[in-house]
Amino acid sequence: ANNSGAIVAAAIATLGSFMFGFNIGFTSPALPSLEWGSDPVFDDCSEWNKSAAGGYTCKESTQGAFFSAIINFGAMFGAFAGGPIADTIGRRYAVIVSAIPLIIGWLWIAFDTAYLGMLAGRLLTGFGMGLVTISVNVYITEISPSDLRGALSSMFQLNLTIGILAVYAIGEALSSTMMVYPSNNPTNPSGFIGGEHKECQWRTLSMVGAAISTIMLIGMFFMPESPKYLLNYNRRAEALSSLKFLRGEGYNAIAEIESFFKRQEEAKSGDSYGPSAQTSSYCSQSVILPMAIMLVLHLAQQFSGINAVIFFCQEIFTDAGVSSPVIASMVVAFVQVGFTGLLTMGLLDMAGRRIMLMVSFAGMTISCLAMSTAFYLKHVGNRQDWLAITSLLGYISSFSLGAGAIVWVMMGEILPLKIRGIGSSIASGFNWSCSFVVTFTFSIMLTRLEGMGTFLVYAGVCAFAVLFTALCVPETKGMELEAIEKLFEPSKRH
Repeated sequence: ANNSGAIVAAAIATLGSFMFGFNIGFTSPALPSLEWGSDPVFDDCSEWNKSAAGGYTCKESTQGAFFSAIINFGAMFGAFAGGPIADTIGRRYAVIVSAIPLIIGWLWIAFDTAYLGMLAGRLLTGFGMGLVTISVNVYITEISPSDLRGALSSMFQLNLTIGILAVYAIGEALSSTMMVYPSNNPTNPSGFIGGEHKECQWRTLSMVGAAISTIMLIGMFFMPESPKYLLNYNRRAEALSSLKFLRGEGYNAIAEIESFFKRQEEAKSGDSYGPSAQTSSYCSQSVILPMAIMLVLHLAQQFSGINAVIFFCQEIFTDAGVSSPVIASMVVAFVQVGFTGLLTMGLLDMAGRRIMLMVSFAGMTISCLAMSTAFYLKHVGNRQDWLAITSLLGYISSFSLGAGAIVWVMMGEILPLKIRGIGSSIASGFNWSCSFVVTFTFSIMLTRLEGMGTFLVYAGVCAFAVLFTALCVPETKGMELEAIEKLFEPSKRH
């Protein structure tokens, strides 16, 4: 089969995850200029730090913190809405719909001058992120041939990390020295009468976000619908056309279509598929088991402390003598892109999901223990910066090699077709909820347990994830989606 069509479709769809990363990373270059400068929006800054790059940066802004965090709420709602949307209008149109709040949100941020309007735009881009986590993952899972499904599905996480790196790089390219006067800002540092200030042209950066989201929307109109979704509704002619696009004209698409219906007939569950699925079908073992596995994996992914480590990376680099936050951000982003790229290049389909998850969480466990040790040594006056930096990069490398991507890959694989949309919504919404809890509790843990205790807790979660994966997570490498469903039937598990 010629799978170039599937690769193109996956590349277009994962522009959504690129925008996911772009959205997450946007505040890093943009926030200082939103808080104070020649074109600020926030007005609650009362303390400033002298910037090494020229001018000042706001020491603390509640409005800025809320602007950064509100995407979590938007994404949570988007994730819960994404499944029903994908089940109702189809996987392809769900990806198209996810681009709409992204475009509107980015344009709103680019052109609004009021704080509440900026929050509305940020909330919309967060909602689009939540829709993307469902629509893109499910779409890629269902269009991919079994031997490429791991590589194509891991493109979601790869493009997410590239999006983060891109917004850092574009933000730096759009930064320039501007003249700032007291009249530009509601509040100013004591004695400030004007001067030069390096800042990011954040409105232009927002328009870049809107432009890339528009390319995704337009591109998806030329991509086919998921053949499995079409077959689920007995739309055979459209499914045939879709398979010809995805696998090439010489592919025996009719044989795959016949095989699909044969498996469904053997499973004796054809009448429980689609939006009209009965509530009782959701309570069967073949649904509860994969759903439980997915929820535990999502919980482990977030409670491993990934957001805390990312949060701390700039401080660790600064303590080690790297004064530029741009360099710190770039190093982390390059590491994420590099190791996630290994999965996309085929490592995931060669080694398998289960073993890569175990290796990933094991590496994160060791890195968290090393990070805890680094904090202890710093506490007793024997600071070892090399250990802190090595631990940080080791943790991010391990996360990128498995836990970051594979949890999302397996979500599309092990959830049965009849609940793939709504099940993915529940799992993704749960993921965002866990992310919020981890972010909220991080500062509390840091105060009460300090860095050493905090990372010991995260090491414990990662060690549990290794054990859980070894005992409960099945290997799905190279298996057809219908064959994966059979793994969870009562007769197939012992």
